[in-house]
Amino acid sequence: MNLSDCTAGTVARVRAISAESTVALRLREMGLRPGARIRLAGVGAAGARIVAIGAARLAIDATTSRHIEVEAA
Repeated sequence: MNLSDCTAGTVARVRAISAESTVALRLREMGLRPGARIRLAGVGAAGARIVAIGAARLAIDATTSRHIEVEAA
């Protein structure tokens, strides 16, 4: 499943990121990389996903969230 399929409160592990290389690099720099355990903190405007990685929170737009493959943790 991908991140856009998840609902608020879902805890998952990132499997892969298939976004454009520069976007994928920036996501990895922010801690969103394969193997990372994340929690979907909420769904924002226009389908954006609010992702919690440890104490950090990231807002990921709906299009990008479709390129992040996750599995249940």
